[in-house]
Amino acid sequence: MVPKFESVIKEEDEKMNHEQHTEIIKHLTKLNERQITLFNSIKRVDANIQRIFYRLDEHEKDLVMIKTYGTVGIILLPIIVNIVMRML
Repeated sequence: MVPKFESVIKEEDEKMNHEQHTEIIKHLTKLNERQITLFNSIKRVDANIQRIFYRLDEHEKDLVMIKTYGTVGIILLPIIVNIVMRML
């Protein structure tokens, strides 16, 4: 009689283990899906940051060019005005 009782306990343990295993698989699947979603979000953010850095680099180049033309203008404009005034 004792062996039957032990076999019932083993069957219940196996069912419980199977249910626990199924729950663990469900949780792991959810975590995996969340991880994939997070990685996709990180990829989009990274692409956006790269685009912003490219624009920033272009704007910095434009500012350097404007400053260069401004400096040349500030230096040459008085010289040109002086030459024109001497010609008159």
